[in-house]
Amino acid sequence: MASVDVGGVELTFACPRCAGAVTASIDAVRMLPVLDCPACGQRFGVDLDAFSDRVTEAEVAAKAARRKRRA
Repeated sequence: MASVDVGGVELTFACPRCAGAVTASIDAVRMLPVLDCPACGQRFGVDLDAFSDRVTEAEVAAKAARRKRRA
């Protein structure tokens, strides 16, 4: 089975300063794992271990959806 591309999937991250929601695509975070909070302006690095787990979850969900569509 071909792998699934989840690069365009949007994930939400919590700002460590204000807990505001920061949204970024998986591809964007892969390229530069630093985000700017639109609410308070805080720049912060993404926890790469947690990010990796979330990418894996997105891949598993995409594969399950693909299997369900084919059934």
